[in-house]
Amino acid sequence: MSTRSDVRMQELLASMASIAGDLSVSVIIHRVLDEAMKIFSAGSGLLELTNASHQQGNIAMGPDAAGLLEPAGKDEAKRLRLEVTSREEHFARLTLGPKNGKDRYSKADRQLGMALAGSAGVALENAQLYQDAADRARWLAACAKIGGLLGGESPHHTQGLNDVAELARRESGAKYALLLTPITGETETSDGYRIAGISAHVHPHLAGRVLMDVGVRHHLVLRNNHPLVLTTPEPILPLGELADGRATLVTELSARGSHYGLMVTIREEDAGHYRPVEVQMAGVFSDNIAQGLGLVQMHHLREEVLLYLERERIARDLHDIVIQRIFAAGLGISALRKQLPTEDARQRATGIAGELDTTIGELRATIYALRTNAGQKETPSSRILRAIRLASEPLAFTPTLRLGDDLDALTNETTLAHLLAVISEGLSNVVRHARASTVELAVERGPRTLVFTLRDDGAGFQPGGRESGLANMRQRALELGGMLVIESSRGNGTTLRWSVPLSGGG
Repeated sequence: MSTRSDVRMQELLASMASIAGDLSVSVIIHRVLDEAMKIFSAGSGLLELTNASHQQGNIAMGPDAAGLLEPAGKDEAKRLRLEVTSREEHFARLTLGPKNGKDRYSKADRQLGMALAGSAGVALENAQLYQDAADRARWLAACAKIGGLLGGESPHHTQGLNDVAELARRESGAKYALLLTPITGETETSDGYRIAGISAHVHPHLAGRVLMDVGVRHHLVLRNNHPLVLTTPEPILPLGELADGRATLVTELSARGSHYGLMVTIREEDAGHYRPVEVQMAGVFSDNIAQGLGLVQMHHLREEVLLYLERERIARDLHDIVIQRIFAAGLGISALRKQLPTEDARQRATGIAGELDTTIGELRATIYALRTNAGQKETPSSRILRAIRLASEPLAFTPTLRLGDDLDALTNETTLAHLLAVISEGLSNVVRHARASTVELAVERGPRTLVFTLRDDGAGFQPGGRESGLANMRQRALELGGMLVIESSRGNGTTLRWSVPLSGGG
């Protein structure tokens, strides 16, 4: 073997050792291009990355690197094109410009390049295996934190869910993360979700927002428990929110056959795609969230059962002991009344006996309430009050509220879900734009119509301009066969009236 061959072999071995001396995918990719250009004295080089490399895009070095993407024609022999692969996994294509800026590549050069590319493929595969193992360990460590974040809080308590959403955002390398839970009281065929948990960078006005028909659009997520990767968050958040979001990963919160909702993580445009291991571990993370929510629900169900049993015990004691004693005391006073010497004393005894009878009646009503209120489902009016409280928290004052009669008789869950979303959207508009000092709200249910009215004394606006939030409210009214009427002018506040028909009165 010639001295020149020995030198080039030593250079190849040194380059292989340099490439394999790191477990960072990003470092190895840059080192492959740098070492290849050094061995062959190439003035320019280009590394075209595939998804399998855990990276995206191209890495170029040298003044003429961009031209290496184009066919060389008769000068093709002055370029060296190598495929960086390992065990049929294709990581990149390496293209080098002419040697010393002008020379062709020999057969020996191409054999040397193939050896270098093979070594680079093995190094990349090892680095990816290492990175995947580290990512799995990191995700599993995050899974162990979920129970502590949820703790013993109510499944609907926002802080614990916000903390879990933030943990998911950090581990997934996303800018935004959301936890969606099914709307309480929905039927099995409904697809409404409420945004129950938000991470950093998500505007607080999205908390509590209702999203309809998510499951219809993404039934594969809900039925097959398969993560879904979207190019934008628009199919999940069709309201024009998170406009800078791109790659979106949706996983189901599922445990023991129960559906607890969806986890949505959203990356920015330059953050890259989701790697297979990230999709896999996000699914594991979601399953752990679901198990945590299930345990929290079981904990609170146990508390409700204990509370119900305690109420039953109190009611039983009131009925079997207290009422009987009061009744016996009343009988004793009635018998004693006949032996009293004066009319005033007898009338006083009669009054006391009447008071005891009234007390027995009130105790019976209390016993009935104790036995019927345990485990009672949240009423529509309380859900409306909760939505108003959450949406108006940023205001420096308390809005004036009027709730009409018979709101708790509102049985159509779809109508109620749209109403709650409109309330949240209307108040968020006031918080963000109105600069108001007073706000008046009214929700009234007529025989055939449900009406929500919002008035503020803020800055107002000129109708007819850009109105993303108002357009959403108008669309919700149209879906139910209703309408949205807005009266506003600059400096004179805004009045919003959202009305929809009630089919069958409910």
